[in-house]
Amino acid sequence: MNDIDMLQWILSLLAVISVIVMLAFLAKKARVFGSDNQQLHVVATLPLGPKERIMVVQVGSEQVLLGITGQQINLLKELERPLENSQPELNPFATKLAQMMKQHNEK
Repeated sequence: MNDIDMLQWILSLLAVISVIVMLAFLAKKARVFGSDNQQLHVVATLPLGPKERIMVVQVGSEQVLLGITGQQINLLKELERPLENSQPELNPFATKLAQMMKQHNEK
């Protein structure tokens, strides 16, 4: 194997690894592998800083307002009147992909 073949092999390997890392990052950001828990889900989120945000979470039939930082999560208030679910749903492709992966993992 000469030097040019070895260089092409290394560059191809690095390209494949970078594509895998990029796809994993995109899947995480798109929440493709998110949980399908019906009892607990995020209703609304308001970012306040790089690691701080306020979040309304539906827990069963109740909603709670949480303050979230990089180190802790605090219960700010239990909401008396529930908010409407304003979080955007996953796009149809991501939803279908998540369903197919869930079915594949159950086998």
